[in-house]
Amino acid sequence: MLSMTEEEARSIMRSNGWVYHERPRRSLRTRYLYAERREGKKKIERYICPLSRLGELTEDELKAKLAPEAIETPGEVTETPPEPTEDP
Repeated sequence: MLSMTEEEARSIMRSNGWVYHERPRRSLRTRYLYAERREGKKKIERYICPLSRLGELTEDELKAKLAPEAIETPGEVTETPPEPTEDP
């Protein structure tokens, strides 16, 4: 896919459980694309890109931006610490 249209972005978002949402920036007079969905009473919103650059976005990049973020819980180790080195 060389350039993505608004309809294609809406379709991809809908198939992944998100809603297409445009938000204006009055001071800059530009519009930005966000994806949003509800989780219980919370509204989750993800920034995608400025509408002027939607044509440069690929399907894989859009899906990556919609993917769930890793949520760390306190005390959870996500990486193994480096091995201690001993100086001779």
